Amino acid sequence: MKFRGAAARLAVLSASMTLAACTASKPGGDVSEPSQPFRADFNADGFATILSAPPAAFDPVEPAPPAPRTADQDAADAEFMRVADYQNSVMDEVQALAERLRREERGNFQTLHYDNEGELGVVFEFLRDGPATLSKYSRNPTFRGETVRWSQEELMAAADFMWETFREDRVIQGTGIRSQTVNVEIIVSEDEFRSLAKRKGVTLPEQVELVFRAAPVVPISSPPRAAVRDEAVPVAVAPHIRIFPRHDRPAGALNAINSQVKVVLNDGCFRAADRDDALVLFPFGARLFVDSANYLAFGSAETPRYARVGETLTFMGSVYEVDIPELIDPIHAACGRGKVIKVEGLESANALARQGAVDDNANALRRLQSSYGLGEAQARRAMAWLDRRQAANQQVMQEGIALPPITAAMTVDIPPRPVMDASECPAGTSLVSGLCRTPEGYLRPLPEWLAEFLEQDK
Repeated sequence: MKFRGAAARLAVLSASMTLAACTASKPGGDVSEPSQPFRADFNADGFATILSAPPAAFDPVEPAPPAPRTADQDAADAEFMRVADYQNSVMDEVQALAERLRREERGNFQTLHYDNEGELGVVFEFLRDGPATLSKYSRNPTFRGETVRWSQEELMAAADFMWETFREDRVIQGTGIRSQTVNVEIIVSEDEFRSLAKRKGVTLPEQVELVFRAAPVVPISSPPRAAVRDEAVPVAVAPHIRIFPRHDRPAGALNAINSQVKVVLNDGCFRAADRDDALVLFPFGARLFVDSANYLAFGSAETPRYARVGETLTFMGSVYEVDIPELIDPIHAACGRGKVIKVEGLESANALARQGAVDDNANALRRLQSSYGLGEAQARRAMAWLDRRQAANQQVMQEGIALPPITAAMTVDIPPRPVMDASECPAGTSLVSGLCRTPEGYLRPLPEWLAEFLEQDK
């Protein structure tokens, strides 16, 4: 007999529950019966628990050598230096003039910005008689005064209006105040946003410029749903988890910090084992799959460095508590009350660390060659010698806990001490941008460890 629609889902659930009652594996996922949909411990209701899992097989890839510099890159660097030199040359004058204008032209002077295109200059903005006002305070030909319409207070008020009006709708990805405009990036389609504004009966401030380039465009409302109705959950997996909750908006700007969270599955609910078992909200676009070793995992088999459920994830950004009712209410309905935290990525911390070690080692080898003039074979010997030396000098804390050794790659990456005067440079070298270099461009003096290695490597 064949089942369709809801009947088919009930049949899958019934079969899975019967299977779970007969063939459960260990919570750590160490044992997997061939007929199980994935490695887990299944309770009498069919819901899965995965408290740990080994990282998937992963072979780090040696990073490719850096590509030769192009003429465009050289030109961009030269332009950057041109702008930097100008700004550094007028910085003190600009700061002093701005402070004076804030005192003596209070209510008229608004702000300033650097004009970095073509003829470099500094633009001072006034509400009244910009050119004439500036001429009373400065004769610098690269400074110019402009008369503007909106004050900074009016621009900030327009930005605040947008946030306050549309905060609960979560349709704004970000705002930015530019010269006389407030750019507002919208994350839904223009038609949806215009309809929303019309329903609210609001008129947008004249200073606001809407930007609809945020991608991907998402619906105004798309809350998490039960796993059995979730297209991001494989059909065979869905009966065994209660919910796979994902944020309904792409992440905006993230804090420049690496975070880690161990995500487990407990009685069909995803939790952060190292964060007081908080419930977890996954990033926009996350998916589940069962890998070739029958482990439940995030992403797909083609996802580089994918993580399995039960191991530690790593991602860029902070871990924070989510309090948006539209997102957390479905999680609480499925898994009970409790703190909900957001993870911003689904990469295996183990795989990333292994790839990072290979990258660091390769970059250190190249640095020994490009910065100190070693050949490749000698650089490899130097790295091996330094690793042995560092391991032999391992530090131990007062509690008797051994600290991890400082690797050879980390040691090579320590920047040399800046040199302030050419008289400090060794014979045969010259001072170039704060460092002593040979005519071939190699750094001198050598680090103490490298000099020691070269002495015994003769």
